[in-house]
Amino acid sequence: MAAQFSKADPRRRFKWLCWGLGLLVLPLLLALGSWQWQRADHKRLWLQQLEQSPATTPDGALERLQHSDWVPVSFEIELLPSNVFLLDNRTWQGRVGYEVIVPIRVDEGALWLGSLGWIAAPAQREQLPGFELKRQWLPVEGVLSRPLVSVTLATTQIEAGWPRRIQSLDLEQIGQTLAVPVEPLVLHLKTAISDAIRPREQIYTGIAPERHVGYAVQWFGLALALSVWLIWIARREYRGEANER
Repeated sequence: MAAQFSKADPRRRFKWLCWGLGLLVLPLLLALGSWQWQRADHKRLWLQQLEQSPATTPDGALERLQHSDWVPVSFEIELLPSNVFLLDNRTWQGRVGYEVIVPIRVDEGALWLGSLGWIAAPAQREQLPGFELKRQWLPVEGVLSRPLVSVTLATTQIEAGWPRRIQSLDLEQIGQTLAVPVEPLVLHLKTAISDAIRPREQIYTGIAPERHVGYAVQWFGLALALSVWLIWIARREYRGEANER
């Protein structure tokens, strides 16, 4: 009798270990697969939004932005380049640089932020790129969005002087610096404003929807493999108990 208990006890522990592993890992695999599938749907929606016809008025763009993440636009804006922000750690084709951000006006309300594009960084960190911008009204094409949350790489987000280097688009700090209200909006210009600044060619939306689907299939495949293994363990345990009766 003692031998039977000593033989069954490790097997029982192994069985509970397998089921405990399944109960912990299987929901995680299914959740990861579902998340990737949702990301694929979200990316398809983003791409559809970017291919829509542009809004031709600020009010029309704002109305569409209530239901979209990205809104193509085509209308006039006023550049206010007396206060230029340089968003740090932006790269283009492997080169380090900045994203040039300036306040813009589209009507008599609060200011928006305009992303003019990318500019190369000088070799010395303490130097800032040189360029000239003038205050003007001009027709532009671009994409309107809410500012994305970005990671801050420095303790001090906003430095002194102009142009002013920043580490993230902190709308509260930018509004305090400008001493005027700033709407939580960023207009990414496709229209070239300066020869030194490379306008945005396309909105970066991350990896393609098809890759998200591929990742989802991998997670679901692992969940299926784990389920088959657990079923095999359960059937083997059942047969073992039946043989002992």
